[in-house]
Amino acid sequence: MQIVSIVAGPLDTNGYLVIDSETGTCAVVDTPLNSANTYMNLIKEKNLKLKYILLTHSHWDHTGDCSKLAENTNAEVLLNKNDEYRLSEPDKNTIFQLPFKLEPYANSINIDHNESINIGNIEFEVLHTPGHTEGSVCFVEHNHKVIFSGDTLFKGNVGRYDLPGGNEHTLYNSLTNILLTLPDDYKVYSGHGSETTIGFERKFNPFIN
Repeated sequence: MQIVSIVAGPLDTNGYLVIDSETGTCAVVDTPLNSANTYMNLIKEKNLKLKYILLTHSHWDHTGDCSKLAENTNAEVLLNKNDEYRLSEPDKNTIFQLPFKLEPYANSINIDHNESINIGNIEFEVLHTPGHTEGSVCFVEHNHKVIFSGDTLFKGNVGRYDLPGGNEHTLYNSLTNILLTLPDDYKVYSGHGSETTIGFERKFNPFIN
């Protein structure tokens, strides 16, 4: 499994291209604003087939280029149903008016807790980890011990729970009873900032200790 990280959009949001080199199949995790062209250039350069766009949640900084990328690649968009409303009506669901228009996407496919997603020989487990948003999920690849955590967990921090759809108790339940039950050596790729591990966060994250 190969992971190519990008940073895009006004909030420096992380996106990831996940590649199964054996089959030439790939998936994208999150689509920050102004990321679609970067993804498409990488896919063309590496001669890949994009199967899925995996969304950790539907805040606009993670989904801003979802519609563009989906329309240009015919990839299926996977998102927990509890977050679908922001993706289909993004301009109605921002906490402040943005100086640009967001493109809606209304054809996402629901993904549930413990569901498996296959990209070539790569298999992700979906963990529903609400708290930052109602439908936040993490994508876990157990063979390579990798987690794409979106805005649920960051290096030394956790996702905000004071935004619409967030809940402090729910977030800490997701962290304590779901995400932090994974082994220490699992690597975490977050929605913002640098990489970390479950072990590091379990030991040093001041918000969960």
